[in-house]
Amino acid sequence: MSHLFGLTRPAAALSPRLAGLAILLASLSGAPARAQDVAAPEAAEDLAFLRVARDADGQPVSLDTAIVSYTETAAAARRGGRREPIEVDLVGAVHIGSRAYYDTLNRCFADYDSVLYELVAPPNARVPKQGHKPAGMIGSAQQGLTQLLGLEFQLDRVDYRAANFVHADLSPEEFSAAMAKRGESWWTMFSRLMRESMARAEAGGSGTAEVGIGDMFSLLFGSGPHRQLKLRRLMAEQFSDMEVLTAAFGGEEGSTLITDRNTAALDALRRRIAKGDRRIAIFYGAGHMDDFDRRLQADFNLHPRETTWVEAWDLREPAPAPRR
Repeated sequence: MSHLFGLTRPAAALSPRLAGLAILLASLSGAPARAQDVAAPEAAEDLAFLRVARDADGQPVSLDTAIVSYTETAAAARRGGRREPIEVDLVGAVHIGSRAYYDTLNRCFADYDSVLYELVAPPNARVPKQGHKPAGMIGSAQQGLTQLLGLEFQLDRVDYRAANFVHADLSPEEFSAAMAKRGESWWTMFSRLMRESMARAEAGGSGTAEVGIGDMFSLLFGSGPHRQLKLRRLMAEQFSDMEVLTAAFGGEEGSTLITDRNTAALDALRRRIAKGDRRIAIFYGAGHMDDFDRRLQADFNLHPRETTWVEAWDLREPAPAPRR
């Protein structure tokens, strides 16, 4: 549910946010993936959790997600009664990515004392085994989208049954209760998103061109060369624009979708710290990360130290076929 995108126009043209596909993503909880270390800490205002990496000519190379490491000072650790400072990594995610991307994340997760993960489900719910194909209408839609983009679905590839994985999200009942308390519904959340998206488009804040319905149908249902790559590039540009989501569901007003679910994750973080865990990952959608960043610094006295980028989608043009 972490990646919601909407229309920038109410009628004739679809924005690159791909309204239909994006609403589906909202209902969902090539080259090998590469981890690229950023040696110097980034300033807090420059932190990013999702990016489109480009080559020297400005052409998109990959959609990347960030692993941002936070630490406390030795003095803060002593005040908390800890011999060693705790480290918390925010592991931003996209819920559809390459198999190599999820393989890379699985290897990274093995190094943590605990991995706090998002999934609106009862605490004792059984997480699907890797490679398990979900059934029903939503499951079929998920599989259709992954095939459309030539990618994999997160629940199929992440090893949620690893011993260090800890559920850190609301249950369906808690989610519904939180929405009722805020007077929210799926329709009101979609309306907030659409209003913010339209406002940004009218203010010229989108920075991406509109896509006509004919062009959209050509990409979705056509059979031209490199169709999957064109669709991935189109969606990646919008995935990297997280300001619409943050403005719609973050801020002081907050929302069930981000604020209340993040609160559940941070409550789980406190419990893991109390149990003695010292190296902890919070594995949530990239749209949650700005709020996590603010609250880790304000409430836990943790500060960003370094960023590692992991390639989620390959956006490179294929190499030309050799001449015979």
